[in-house]
Amino acid sequence: MVFIVDVHEPKVIVEYLREEGIEPLVKAISPGDYVIGDLGIERKSLKDFFSSIVKKRIFDQLERLREEYPRHLLIVEGDLAEVRAFPNPGVFWGAFIYITLEHNTPIIFTPGIDQTAILLATLHQRMEKRWREGRARRPFPRYKPRFISDEAQQRFLVQGLPGIGENLADELLKAFGSVRKVFTAGEEALRRLPGIGEKRAREITRILDLPYKGQRKLLERNA
Repeated sequence: MVFIVDVHEPKVIVEYLREEGIEPLVKAISPGDYVIGDLGIERKSLKDFFSSIVKKRIFDQLERLREEYPRHLLIVEGDLAEVRAFPNPGVFWGAFIYITLEHNTPIIFTPGIDQTAILLATLHQRMEKRWREGRARRPFPRYKPRFISDEAQQRFLVQGLPGIGENLADELLKAFGSVRKVFTAGEEALRRLPGIGEKRAREITRILDLPYKGQRKLLERNA
């Protein structure tokens, strides 16, 4: 089961996970700070959470999290007693109510980074059970900043193909000229490109030609 930690997250969390026998993949992802199975997680300190509420940044971040992952969660880290010292505690609790009741995003509060690490390890155990039972889907997290250029968006789309990272996406776009031409390229044309090879070309064309499971079920019902 995939467990991804964003490269900017504290190393102490990664070290704790490894001590618990969990080997996460550390890479740049956005949105979210952690991905466990089909669960996307955003982690914030208490002060950063309040600041993101005031600047209205949190709502956009959580919306992107919800769009990207089948399930999502917000972890807020710190002593809740500090809320009374904020300029307007009502703003904090108002955002909490909106996020949990209107946005349907669960929020878990932890007192510090050590408890956050334990929480993540416990979530991993629970998600692994769901994965074994076939109740979790596998997302494919990629790094997608809030604002990106046309070229970055093109590379992002091509990176959705099997076995294609940023460098190969760039090579594919240079070779074929556009995203559409990459997606319509035949297996033979893909195979000739350095770095793709026979196996990767075959898998790319297989995925591009594979009927979507939801459509297959619809056709079966209508048959």
